[in-house]
Amino acid sequence: MSLVEKCWMVTSKISVIALLMITGIYFGKFVCPYIKKKKGAVAVSIVYITIMLVLYMIPPQIDNFSAYLIGVMAAFLVMYVEDRRNIYQKIFLAITFFSIRWLTVAMAARLDDLVTKALVFRNMSAEKVWLQYGLYVGTRVLDIVLCIAFIAVAIGLINKAYIYKKDEMSVKEMVMLIIPSLVGVTGYGILQYYLMIYERDTGKNLIDTYGFYGALSFLHYLISIVAILVVIVMFQNWKEMQEEQRGQELVLNQISDMKKHIEEVEKLYRDIRSMRHDMGNHIQTLEHLVAHNNMDDATEYLEHLKNEWDEVSPEIKTGSPVIDVILMEKLREAKERQIRFLSDFHYPQNTKLNAFDLSVIMNNALNNCMENVSGDNPYISISSFRKNSIFMITIKNSFGGQLNFGDSDLPETTKSGREHGMGLNNIRRVARMYMGDISLEQGNEEVILSIMMQVE
Repeated sequence: MSLVEKCWMVTSKISVIALLMITGIYFGKFVCPYIKKKKGAVAVSIVYITIMLVLYMIPPQIDNFSAYLIGVMAAFLVMYVEDRRNIYQKIFLAITFFSIRWLTVAMAARLDDLVTKALVFRNMSAEKVWLQYGLYVGTRVLDIVLCIAFIAVAIGLINKAYIYKKDEMSVKEMVMLIIPSLVGVTGYGILQYYLMIYERDTGKNLIDTYGFYGALSFLHYLISIVAILVVIVMFQNWKEMQEEQRGQELVLNQISDMKKHIEEVEKLYRDIRSMRHDMGNHIQTLEHLVAHNNMDDATEYLEHLKNEWDEVSPEIKTGSPVIDVILMEKLREAKERQIRFLSDFHYPQNTKLNAFDLSVIMNNALNNCMENVSGDNPYISISSFRKNSIFMITIKNSFGGQLNFGDSDLPETTKSGREHGMGLNNIRRVARMYMGDISLEQGNEEVILSIMMQVE
């Protein structure tokens, strides 16, 4: 083997290894936004690159399709071990990258073919072997640069289009999203099969014989990547519409709750007015019983009157009838479930704080507490204080579990379905309407929700 032939062989191997390493790095970049810890994405890159290098360097060599399939499967297992949540999303990521890798490399290869024919094949002569080698090195560099450009753009656009990265993906959603990738890589396989069959039967290259075949192949690869992107965009738009619909339904539910609270307040005031109206008669009755020295009857009558008053008089008084009703409802629910309920909440008077906005906070926060309170001695407490224009609400509940905060300052909910993660987000939305925010902390088997608002 001559020196130039050795150089060709070494350059070919180096270009393959470089491309393997580059695609492995971009695999890690692709999955990084979806994995809780960045070291998980680094592990994906390292495992993928290692597997592919081993399969390339150690004989017996297997076919490319099987080799890359093994590499992607190994990377998927790393993702699953690092973070076992949202497994269907990880399957989608693995299949999508598998397809993107083949499609982008094939696109670069078609363009590289044009340059190779124009430069290398036109200088095929014994006297120009080193010139041919130099041009070959140039085409290998161009091929790698094109691969980097195509895969970087494809991955960047997909990650930008995929907005709801933290949402749990269902089986149906996964199937919908991977179909374009499967179609694209299947089309690639069919096109490559025809290339191989034609060359085997005729001894000629199909693209050299029919130039339009290369153009059609490139067009198929490009359309396949665009199809993947379009389906993801449509999926994210659908998710956004779902979020808006859930928000609208939540507002309607809150309006319904508000109407119910108002009806409770009106009933309370009717009962109080009724007692006031009858108070004169009650006083006359008591005077008559005392005047005739019927002390036992008077005591019994007074006890009955006191019980009636307790029924209409709220046990919790905050300064807002609507908030009184909300807290009384939660108090009754807590008593039924044998949960201690402590309230030191006072509604700030003469402020811009709207009772409806505050009811959104109270309902969502206390519903979360009721759903998650746990421990041997379960309790819920709510308190508030005002300092000049700042109004603070602190809600605590016992909790024996462990909150998973992920990359956010709010915990990742395990709730699935239509109200997934809406409670805390709605509390934050209202707090920010008043130039405030919320924080959630956990410690000593207790969860503390703090809400700050500017009310002046």
